[in-house]
Amino acid sequence: MSKTDQPQEPEKTVYERDKTAKERQPAEGGPEAPIKPKPKIKKAFVAKKKTFTTDKPMEHRVRNIRMTSMESAKMIWETLVDYQNELAQLETDDPDKPYHDWEKMEKFFIRLAKKYSICMSKALGGSLGWIYQEMEIAPEIMDQELVDIMMKMEKFKLLEPIKTKLGFHIIMICESQIHVPREKPPEVELRPLH
Repeated sequence: MSKTDQPQEPEKTVYERDKTAKERQPAEGGPEAPIKPKPKIKKAFVAKKKTFTTDKPMEHRVRNIRMTSMESAKMIWETLVDYQNELAQLETDDPDKPYHDWEKMEKFFIRLAKKYSICMSKALGGSLGWIYQEMEIAPEIMDQELVDIMMKMEKFKLLEPIKTKLGFHIIMICESQIHVPREKPPEVELRPLH
């Protein structure tokens, strides 16, 4: 073979096209249109508020602002509700927005509690800790009537101020969980050293 000769294809090839395959049909509406791949749809995680019922006793982590008059309690409550509505109006692509909004609400509640509450829990941002039925109650902070109301409250809801013998309360349920009885630590007897 010389350099100018081109290689020739043999008359009968070893590999032949499969003649049983169907011919591609042109798309309707004109000449062969290229087939476009379908775009993949991205699914965003959307948090859903799950509610469940249980016959087990529940406990709630609660914050409280106590006021001396219904007018002042209403003003604080309206401020909190307005702030909650403002946060709900803001649009973001964050799928966890409801939870971030609730964290902001809790921080705002803490600031208001430290500034305006007359309760002893003021220094802790109104924190009453974990509340559950049959717990020992400090009478200067809350009474059984208030505990009963708190146990019926729903998480992420701000009820209107509640009147008790102690004053007017704005209650916020921050967390809820199934109550697990905790053992009291054993009392240690202190003996003088000899």
